[in-house]
Amino acid sequence: MLEDISKDEKAIALVQVASETRQQALALLVRSPHEYEQVSGFLSQVKAKANEIEGHRKYLKEPFIEGGRRVDEFFKPPLQFLKDAEKAAKDKLLGYESEQRRIAAEEQRRLEEKARKEREALEAKARVERERADAEAREIQHKADEARAAGDLAESVRLRNQADKIVEKSEAKAEAIQNKASAVVAPKVEAYIPPVVGQSSRTVWKSRVVDAKLVPDEYKVVDIAMLDKLAQATKGKVPVPGVEFYGEQIMSARAK
Repeated sequence: MLEDISKDEKAIALVQVASETRQQALALLVRSPHEYEQVSGFLSQVKAKANEIEGHRKYLKEPFIEGGRRVDEFFKPPLQFLKDAEKAAKDKLLGYESEQRRIAAEEQRRLEEKARKEREALEAKARVERERADAEAREIQHKADEARAAGDLAESVRLRNQADKIVEKSEAKAEAIQNKASAVVAPKVEAYIPPVVGQSSRTVWKSRVVDAKLVPDEYKVVDIAMLDKLAQATKGKVPVPGVEFYGEQIMSARAK
């Protein structure tokens, strides 16, 4: 088995031939039928030299390929075992994380529901306080109106001031209750995943097409390979909206 390809004399000679052939090709001119025939012959020689180099390349490479193939076959089963083991371990870890997040989310919902009920109870208490004060103030206001009608202006003013103080005091109390209600917020619940150095999980978002007809055009890819096959099969005679078929000359040559 050749370890250093630079010591293979044929390989070195073929590299030199390829380099010289390239230089010759760059200097070629095709200006007449005779030169066309000459360059055609040169092209066949190029193909022959390429085939020779490719053959020698495969010859030198084959022992390495065969050795590598045997190594790959030997280690393929144990590597697959470890891939299976890795997947099983990851599935179990991800399953645990998912379950812990589910439990945390459930606890979060429970605490938020508890906080909501507590806020609603406090808000209801604030409403009751306002309604009680308003009712009491209306009753005193009614008495104040009666005193005024009776000509007792001093008593009317005193009762009005008393009603205003009741409303003011009640509003302050209701506002304090409302502020307390606003401060009731459920604590944030986080799933506890033991930190492990060199290990982490993340969410990778992917897509799944459920109805190709509804997918916007900007997310659709034109099948060029299928269009090329249609162009070749029909010589571009079958029109396709938005597509232009064209012919392109290519040359093939055999080695001599």
